Amino acid sequence: MMRMLLIATLLLGGCATTWIATQATGTQRAWEEGVRETSVPLPGVHERIAIKLPLGIVYEPHALGVVKPFELQCTTDQRAKDVVYRSAFRYGKRWKIMSGIMALTEGALAAVFLRSRDEKPEYWLYGGFLAADALVTTALFWIPRKEIYAKEERPVLTHVRSDCPDGMMLSIGADRFPVDAAGRIGEVAEAALDAWMSEPMGPLQLEVAGQVQRFEIGEGEMCVWRREHHRELPPCYSGVALRSVLLSFEVPVGALSTVAARDVQPM
Repeated sequence: MMRMLLIATLLLGGCATTWIATQATGTQRAWEEGVRETSVPLPGVHERIAIKLPLGIVYEPHALGVVKPFELQCTTDQRAKDVVYRSAFRYGKRWKIMSGIMALTEGALAAVFLRSRDEKPEYWLYGGFLAADALVTTALFWIPRKEIYAKEERPVLTHVRSDCPDGMMLSIGADRFPVDAAGRIGEVAEAALDAWMSEPMGPLQLEVAGQVQRFEIGEGEMCVWRREHHRELPPCYSGVALRSVLLSFEVPVGALSTVAARDVQPM
C-alpha cells in the first residue's frame, strides 16, 4: 500500500512545485484557458528563389544505382510576417477544480506518510514535502482570474513552387544556355559545363528575372565534380564536403509565383 502511495507521490510531483517551475522557466502558458488568436498580415512580403547546382552525381530515389539526369534544383518561397493578437485567461474554473483536487489529495497523502513516519525515516521527507506543497497549492487556489492580452510577430514561410521559372539562363563562359522548368540544360550545355569544371574559361553564372549572379566555384568544388563525374582520372583531394553550390535571388512578389504559360495545358 505504501509503495503505491509512494509511486503516486512521485507521479504527482506537487501542484505548487509544478506551478513554481512554470514561472521560473517562462512556460506559464500551460495554465491558460480560452485561448483565442487572430493573425493579421504585415506589409513587406519577400519572394526568393534558391537555385542549387549539384556537383556530385544524383541518384533516383527508390531506384538503386539509377542516375538522375543533370538538373538545377529550384525552390521559390515567400517570406512574410504576421502580427498575432492573443487573448486568454489564467486561474479560471479549470484551475480552481484542478488545484482544489490536488490540494486535498496531497494533504491526504501527507497525512498518511507522516502517520507512518516510524516505519521508514524517509516518510518524514515525503510527508513534509506533500504537506508544504498542499499548503502552497491551497493558497494558489485563491489566485484571482487573470486576463491575458498579448501581441507578437511571427514569421510566415510559404512555399510557392519547385520548378524553375521561365527565362532562366545559365552562362558558361561566353555561351548562354536556357534552363527548362525541370532545371535541365541539355546535352550541349552539360558538355560545356563539364569542360568548364576541368578548365574554367570565363564566369559560370545564372540569370533570373533580370538579375545575374555568379556561382562561386573554386578548386575544391571542381575537384568534387571531377571526382564524381570522371572516375577514370587520377583522384584529387579537395577537403570540400559540399556536393552542391547555391544561389539565392530576391525578386518582386508574384514575379515567380504565377504559373508560366508553358505549364498551362489547352482544354
